[in-house]
Amino acid sequence: MHLARTALVTGANGFIGSHLARVLLGRGWTVHALGRGKSGVPWQDRVWAALKATSATDELPDSNCLHCHAADLSQPDLGLLKSSILLGESKAVLVHLAGDTRFVPPDPAAQRQANVEGALNVVRALRSSVSRVVHVSTAYVAGDRAGTILENEGDVGQRFHNNYEKTKLEAEIAVHSLCEELRLPLAIVRPSIIVNDTVNGRSSAFTHLNVLVEVANRIQEFYGIKDGQVVNQEIRFPVNPAARPNIAAVDPIAEALAWIVESPGSAGKTFHLCHPTPQTNAEIFGLVMEAFGIKEKISLHFVQTMPRPLTRTEEMIVRAFRVYLPYLNHGGVFDLSNTRELITDYDRLFQRANVEYLRKVIVFERAERRR
Repeated sequence: MHLARTALVTGANGFIGSHLARVLLGRGWTVHALGRGKSGVPWQDRVWAALKATSATDELPDSNCLHCHAADLSQPDLGLLKSSILLGESKAVLVHLAGDTRFVPPDPAAQRQANVEGALNVVRALRSSVSRVVHVSTAYVAGDRAGTILENEGDVGQRFHNNYEKTKLEAEIAVHSLCEELRLPLAIVRPSIIVNDTVNGRSSAFTHLNVLVEVANRIQEFYGIKDGQVVNQEIRFPVNPAARPNIAAVDPIAEALAWIVESPGSAGKTFHLCHPTPQTNAEIFGLVMEAFGIKEKISLHFVQTMPRPLTRTEEMIVRAFRVYLPYLNHGGVFDLSNTRELITDYDRLFQRANVEYLRKVIVFERAERRR
């Protein structure tokens, strides 16, 4: 087995993980996907379903290069048998993506167990099989900060918006300490807000862009109206129009992550995987309204607070956006020095959101609602 062409990937059924697995398989890598079944669906079926969804066609990667292993990341040995193929492998690159990404988890302690202890279990259990670790975190370990956020910054006393951010920073610190102890080279990768892909507008996670589209869909459904029609001539949004939420489509993020996985020189560094030129809230909201055909028929008022009384539409907006507002109004700018040094054409991977892209998102969201 070639030293640098085998990856052990946790979370390969997830949004970023499935796109990364497809990219690596397309570049000739052997990918071992680790995870567990859910609701009666075997792990292998979950991975293949996720991979199929990453393409606009039914084309699937070479099955000979993808190996799915049932593993329980909550267990110290991951539940893998001692005779498992993983424990006899030549050295591979471990990419840890799995975790609990919910902003409002029903059990914060369980989320910490998944994000921190789960990450440590993976590294310990697979240490004899890997030569390098790529730990995927989030850019929002920065918490509630403004100004430039450097890639090499970690705990600077920041206040967190939620338990997810807090536990992801704890995981970074714990994994860094463990990899030093085990003398395993480590790269930490921090993606920003990952949204729908540019090929078919798909997303497996309900994130910021999906919320905006879903609100419009719900308004149309409630009032029984079509594209190009409106109910309220004026709508208030509790959003800073000049803020630039760092949303990035999943496909360029997966390409950049694959580059880091393939590069031994990434070890010892932290990388922000963020959009290099994020657009303002005002521009994004305007593009969504244009995609629905109502841009010239509605007046958006961006306000700091939403004084009562609220219209039915505004009540829906407040409920839907509550947990996402800290990210829409985030005042930080993510430094990309390490990322651009490693990936010289990094900025060229990204496009600006446009009406064509948002119409794909709308089509996808409507198809999901009909399921």
